[in-house]
Amino acid sequence: MLTRNLLPRNTPPTNTPIAGRRVRTRAAVIGLSLSMALLTGCGGDDGTEPAADGANASGKASGKPAASGPAYQGAALPGYARKAAWSLPTDNPELGVLDLGAVLLFAKDASGAYLTDATVDGEPDDVNRVLFSSDEAEKVTLEFRDAKTGAVTKTLGVTAQSVEGVTWKDGAPAIAVGTSATKESDGLTQEETTTSATLYSVDGTKLGETSGYEFGHIVAGYAVAAADGAVTLTPIGGGPARTVPCNGDDDAECDFDAETQAASGDKTRAPVIADGYYPGFEAAGNYDYDPSDVTLNDLATGKQIWSSAKAEVPKGVVLDDEGQPRDRTIRIVRVADGKVLVAWKKDIGLSPTTQVYAWYDLASGALTASYEGGELVVYSADGALAALDKSEFDTGFDGTAVWKTADGTRLWAQEEGENALDPIRFSGNGEVLYGSTDDGELAVDVTTRKVLAKDLTAVPEVNARTGYGYLATEDGFFAFAPA
Repeated sequence: MLTRNLLPRNTPPTNTPIAGRRVRTRAAVIGLSLSMALLTGCGGDDGTEPAADGANASGKASGKPAASGPAYQGAALPGYARKAAWSLPTDNPELGVLDLGAVLLFAKDASGAYLTDATVDGEPDDVNRVLFSSDEAEKVTLEFRDAKTGAVTKTLGVTAQSVEGVTWKDGAPAIAVGTSATKESDGLTQEETTTSATLYSVDGTKLGETSGYEFGHIVAGYAVAAADGAVTLTPIGGGPARTVPCNGDDDAECDFDAETQAASGDKTRAPVIADGYYPGFEAAGNYDYDPSDVTLNDLATGKQIWSSAKAEVPKGVVLDDEGQPRDRTIRIVRVADGKVLVAWKKDIGLSPTTQVYAWYDLASGALTASYEGGELVVYSADGALAALDKSEFDTGFDGTAVWKTADGTRLWAQEEGENALDPIRFSGNGEVLYGSTDDGELAVDVTTRKVLAKDLTAVPEVNARTGYGYLATEDGFFAFAPA
């Protein structure tokens, strides 16, 4: 039987995680070379059904603020208001919710009950990207709620096997409702399953459709494919396709990782699409002895904008006798506001190891700032702060440190003899760092390192667009304004 994109799902964990905290089996960082997973769905046409839960036939809802829900009775959550801004009645601490920026998305089954969060193999440990998955097609009502008020802004009935959070043009949040169809064997040919997805915006508007749908392969409105050492980007709805440049000797190969949504070529790695740019890789072969380099190319024109080959190597990177980095492992971390943040490996050594982070101006190519930092990092919602993270198998982790990503200014670092704090996430306003020690969960003031709370039983997720925090417990779902 020939199949494509069949859904590999995780079995439920045997232990219940702390409320609001996604289980992490590795550090939350731009890491690569991780396993990919495929996600599929089933249905006909575009999968939409008449909206349920009191909405009219068009699916439009009243937009009224959320009805009064349960009061939050748990401990105060540093960085957030003491009283929840809005809440929903539920006794499910594993309630499914997708963060779509200004909107939080929930799903209900045919009975009107909110669905438990779905988890698939290859989904990031620190970010929820899959709201719903099933081996069989099911009717599901998607409920769009304003992240600040809880008001239902739209309901949308779909028949699907999967609902995934993706990005549309310019990185705008969107959802992909997966569908599939199976062609049975006629006795000679093999049975074949093909997949597709319908994309919707955060207001429920249909954006487009794509065939050959795979989990994690829709980025910024492009369908990303990796085959035979090449990575291609095909715009959904039409437009020029792009192929990630992958140059080098005969064995040059580039790849794409669906979990991190990053492309790679031997020692160089970068987000497959970031702020209107896509990467390219030089000397991408395993046996290519030329220096490995990474480029940035304009998605609209295909023109190369920046290359590490022409960039000034930042101070701190250890050089060889020819004045080149002894280890040319280079990562593009972020592209924003006309600048690119690049991580150069400081020296030869096993990962994770010290990096030299460097900011470059894309217009001039100038190096504007650089500093040393850890390889595994947890970032604040706005990306302004970073905290050193612990790797999955690190038995000698001494604790975290916090710094400003703009220039590397160190706010503080843990001292010898302290309980090592493994960071989970920053609060929405960036003023509090939540983390865990051997003694339990803590909340620490980012500026002073003062412990604000300990023995926590809840660590809120963060809505980066609004700074709100949210979590589900056995007493309900709660959303909190930043303090």
